[in-house]
Amino acid sequence: MRTKLLLFAIFNVMIFSFFSCSDNVEANFTYAPTTPKCGQKITFTNITTGDKDWEVKNWTWTFGDGSKSTSKSPTYIYKEPGIYTVKLMVDSNKHFVRSLNITVVDSIPTIYKNVDSVKYYQNAKFSLLIYNPKNLTITYEWTFSSNAVGNLTNGKSTANEVEVYFNKKNVNEYISLHLKMGTELDTIIKDTVFVNDVKSKSLLMTQMNGKILRQRIIENGKEDYSEINILSGTHSFNMYAMSNQLYIFDAGSDVKYKTNWLTDTKGDGNIRVVNLANNSSTEIIHNRGLSSHFGFFNAFVDNTNIYWTDFSEFIYKIAKNSTIGAFDWKGSINNQVNVPYYFIKSNRLGYFNHGMELNQPSGGFAFYDQAYFWAKGGTGRGIYRFYPNDILVTDVNSGTAVPALGAILSNYAIRAFVIDKINQRIYFSATAPADKIGLWVSNMSGTNVQLIDNAPMDDESKYITGIVVDNESNKLYWAYRSPETVGANAPAGTWQSYYNANPTHRTGIKRASLATQYKPTGAIEYFALGVASYGIALDEVKK
Repeated sequence: MRTKLLLFAIFNVMIFSFFSCSDNVEANFTYAPTTPKCGQKITFTNITTGDKDWEVKNWTWTFGDGSKSTSKSPTYIYKEPGIYTVKLMVDSNKHFVRSLNITVVDSIPTIYKNVDSVKYYQNAKFSLLIYNPKNLTITYEWTFSSNAVGNLTNGKSTANEVEVYFNKKNVNEYISLHLKMGTELDTIIKDTVFVNDVKSKSLLMTQMNGKILRQRIIENGKEDYSEINILSGTHSFNMYAMSNQLYIFDAGSDVKYKTNWLTDTKGDGNIRVVNLANNSSTEIIHNRGLSSHFGFFNAFVDNTNIYWTDFSEFIYKIAKNSTIGAFDWKGSINNQVNVPYYFIKSNRLGYFNHGMELNQPSGGFAFYDQAYFWAKGGTGRGIYRFYPNDILVTDVNSGTAVPALGAILSNYAIRAFVIDKINQRIYFSATAPADKIGLWVSNMSGTNVQLIDNAPMDDESKYITGIVVDNESNKLYWAYRSPETVGANAPAGTWQSYYNANPTHRTGIKRASLATQYKPTGAIEYFALGVASYGIALDEVKK
């Protein structure tokens, strides 16, 4: 008997608890727009209150036309006008139900766009929202301004849906649609959209003795470059942009090899870092009053360090937050290894007696996959690869072993190179021999070398020094100057006739799609036609 009484008590407690909890539930919802039209999306917002753990498991909507949904806050489109009773039930026993009558009116023809905000150079689709229960024939004539780019003829289209982008920002665009539906409707519908600017990454480009140019990289097109208040320097062959910091390596006015470089005092180059948020500049190191040979001809920047090469002998290394001041010249080439930022001397690698030569120009430096890559031109041409423990303490003698990684591309006098880490490719410019002048790509092993750009050389000490890989947009960028920029005569006839026959040999910033394992680089196009630049850098901070 006691057991029966106990079970009865427990049962009463459970029933009491259930109804106590359920009494807190109040089914309710809102919807927008409040006067919807046929074909227009209605958003139902669930504002039910109560026991959260229980209520979220049970949503049943009926829309009055036979359709249902179990979403918490669904959207729905009515195809015909009328008055519909919408019900929300929040439990399976039909205890908690909210009903509202919705009046759906006949559709007023409306231009519909598939995006909430129309953005500069980004695609938007425009279509017609109309109620057509009789399935009458509809004809369209869209009219857009000259700023719209898409499948248009003189700004017009007769398609039922038009996809365009706008190449002018911060403006109102006026769209017109001449609509005919059978014999029942002949009208013109107009709409206005505002084209919002978007933040994009940029390519930064030097100008000799001028200011740096910025041109944003836009997905669907190109906008004009603009000048920013940062001095380029004289020969800024390299630039690196990292997290709003721009590192500029200016080799100075005199970039030729000289036999008296040990006593020369014509240096006027430096390394600067610029804060791209406010354009403030800090000089890291300079060689004013010293030899121009100890300049800043090639460079590499990683997350921790700055590396740079002089004309031919040395590579130096400093922490990114360093400020050194005047370059430390120890008075002799042998003593220079004692400066605190000395890193490598060419004759302290096992390659010295196996190709790498003194007094031959450096062609760039990189650190990748725990290995160093040092490119050279002249007699000791190619890219020399080595690990940190391959760097010797003393000068190389004839019996020193060559680093195990070996040299690659020994048939090319390399002026500059960059590594595409994603696609495992090396892009490099070559200044010699004569049949190898141009921009090339190879595998990481130096094999499968393919020519990208055979544009003629303006100056062996300059040529193509700025090369940038942008994996996000799958593009390669490089800075090229036609020999016309240094006063050379056209190879045949006039420069205009030469360019007519060779349209990709004009001065400017060029680009092409990146090479992959399965395909070569794409066709060359101009990103910034007419810009005579040396160093270029990818600013990935969107502005």
